[in-house]
Order: sequence, then C-alpha cells, then structure tokens
Amino acid sequence: MIAGGPALRTAFLGALLGAPLAAEPHLVLLSVDTLRADAVGVYGADDARTPAIDALAAAGILFGDAQTTIGKTGPAFASIFTSLYPPTHGARRNAQRMRTDIPVLAEILSEAGYEAAAFISNWTLRADLVGLDRGFDHYDEEFNQARHAVGVMERHADDVARAAERWLSRRAAEPDRSGRPLFLWVHFSDPHGPYLERRGFTPALPPKEERSAGWQRRWRYQSEVNYVDHWLGRLSEAIGELLPGPRFTLFLSDHGESMGEHNYWGHGKNVHWPNARIPMVLSGPGLPAGVEIQAPVGVIDVLPTVLALLGIQPPPDLEGRSLVPTGGKAEAAPRPRFVIGDRHSALLGKARRSAPYVNPLQISMELDGAKVLHDFSKRQTVYFDLTVDPREENPLSRPPVELVPPLGRRLVNWYRALPKYEARSSTVLSEEDVKQLKSLGYID
Repeated sequence: MIAGGPALRTAFLGALLGAPLAAEPHLVLLSVDTLRADAVGVYGADDARTPAIDALAAAGILFGDAQTTIGKTGPAFASIFTSLYPPTHGARRNAQRMRTDIPVLAEILSEAGYEAAAFISNWTLRADLVGLDRGFDHYDEEFNQARHAVGVMERHADDVARAAERWLSRRAAEPDRSGRPLFLWVHFSDPHGPYLERRGFTPALPPKEERSAGWQRRWRYQSEVNYVDHWLGRLSEAIGELLPGPRFTLFLSDHGESMGEHNYWGHGKNVHWPNARIPMVLSGPGLPAGVEIQAPVGVIDVLPTVLALLGIQPPPDLEGRSLVPTGGKAEAAPRPRFVIGDRHSALLGKARRSAPYVNPLQISMELDGAKVLHDFSKRQTVYFDLTVDPREENPLSRPPVELVPPLGRRLVNWYRALPKYEARSSTVLSEEDVKQLKSLGYID
C-alpha cells in the first residue's frame, strides 16, 4: 500500500488521474452472471433493452474485447479478485475453495481502510464454498428463490437490488461509517439457466422464418438480460443517492453463455468465444467518458487496475496488468490471453490432502488475431484465424500466423510454466450443496 495513509493515497490518485479528489473514492463492482457481451445493446444486440448498462458505458470506458479466464462463476470471480488463473488460485471448479495464502481484493482494500460489503445471488459464491468472503465486513448470501423446484438457492435481481439499497440506507444514516470509503459488490444471477420469460422485458418475437432451433431459449435469455438491466439501473440510482463522494464503478460479467454454438448449450466446458467474451465497463473521476477500447483485456486485469485507481500497491506475481497508466487504455503491444474449460463436477466427499493435479478439458490462447485451442480429452490442437473467422466456425490444422515460437508451442509453454495448486482443504460438501450444484448443472 502507498505509505502515508488515506490523505497521501488521495493525493497520489489525484496526480495519477490529473485531477484532485476531495476524498478517497468508493469502489462499486456490479456484476451479472452468465452474460454474453452480444446480449447487451451497447455491444451490438439489436433486440436488447439494456439502457442501464448502456448508460454506464456512455459515462466511462467500454472494453470491446474483454475475456474471462473460465466459464464458471466461483473460479472466474476468484480470478477477478486475485489476478490469477484457476490452476494457480486453486478454485478450479465450482465448490472448490480457493487458496487462503494469497491476497484477495476485499482483503487488500480492508487493510487500506475500506469497508467492504457484498450481495450475492448464486449458490456457488457462498462463503463456505469458494471463500471469496475474505475481507468483507458484510457478506449477504440470503437466498429466497428455488431453481428446478430443487430448493432455495438463489434470489432474483429485484431482491438483490433492494437488499443492497436497504443496507446502503442504513449505512448512510451512520455518520461514522458513511465517511469511510466503501467497496460494494452486487452480483445478479438472473440470466443463468433455466431462462425465465420476464413479462414486460421480453424482446420482439423473431419472424417465423428466422426461428432456428433453440430460439425460445435465446428469447427467454434476452428477456432475463433486459430484466436484470432494469434492476441494475434502479440500484445505480440508489447508489448515486446514498453513496456520496467520488467513486469508481466497474461493470462486468463472470463469463458468457453458449447457445448452440459449437453444439454446446451452457458454460464452463469449452473455451470458445460465447463462453469467453464478456462485457466490461469502467467509469469514475478522471477517466474518459464514452470511450471504446478494442485492445485485448481480461478479468485478470481487474485487481491491478482498481488498485492503481485507488492508489494502493498491488501484491506481487499477478498475471494481469493495470489499464490505468495509459488513461484506461490497454497497451498497444499484443499480448496473449488464456481461457480454461474444465469439468462441471465439483469435489464430492472429503478432498484428499495430496490429490493429484488433473488437466482441464480445454485450454486456449489468443494472440495477434489468431487462436489456438488444445483439447486434452481428444489430444487435439486446432487453430482459428479470428481476423476472418471471429466466431470460430472454421478450425484450421495449422496456425494462421507465423510466430517464433509457434502459436501452439506458446500455449504449451504457458501451461507447463503456470503455477498449479491443488486444494488441500478437508471441506465436505453437504447434501444440500450437492443438490443445489446439480440443479445448476455443475455436477453431472
């Protein structure tokens, strides 16, 4: 952390962003589960009604080419909060607990004097499963909705938004707390399957001649996206009223969702673009508004970026990099981005203290307009030329670009050198955990 306490950090931040700040800024993280970038209006969705997300983009920086590390909620947020890939932070699959010997975002901010509060809506983010509650003063995981008639294991956007607003109202009434900088994380889960038709938020029905297989599910998914946007907008208004002072707002998704592409519905098991590509928007004092950045970025950049914005020294050995030094723009030089696809099944029973490391299902790397994908189960490597085939529909047997070392070798070198950690906890999943994870599709 920057030495000298809050006053010096505030001065440092003002110098960094080119404008003085009257107080330490708040940090607000708004996230939506299972949200494809192309389901959002500002990302080009013709049938989307997402004015709240579009307004966040108009007020800040839209990252047009952002990716997750893995299509699974717990592991993806562990990457967001640590700037590490799943094999390194340990939460490789949902219901696996991340390592306790690495710093996480809320913990770092708490040590810097921040109050931290989280409002989650997905069972996989429960404190006793992934362990992301470290550093939070308030971790709200009260569920009140059932899925698949299995049991209470989530809550809808209206309840999440109202719970966060009530908490903010109580906080604003306490002067000793309201003057302290806040890290607020609110996670909405509604686009997660099974998709519900949200009356009042449904898109127009497609013409009959355009109704391809699965169109009903896509239509219901978009209605869920429109619905969650409405409540995200309501919450954003409340935050503006109840959280005075400067604040940085980061909006993103943990991962996308495949809807029949590559013969796959859902998320997590492959590394193709519908799972990997996410929306990501950043706004706040000193940052440009209405700017779109197409340079490649990822969720591993979140931790170093927000710490730089808040004037806090990042921990060592991060995989990501700050987007702040160039005014929010990613560096022009191309850099590789990696995505992992892994088994849905969570750990069942007691984890062995020295369980052997098992390779994931797939890994991929994007660099310089090309992508290489290795499938461990098929022992197969394929390539894609993203400059002419951005939807990865035409696999190639050879790299589309000549690099030294070659594209495939770079992926192998990265994976071999990646620090790998196998969870050594003795956590036992309860019968309720197993039932709920099955309902979410995370246990086969």
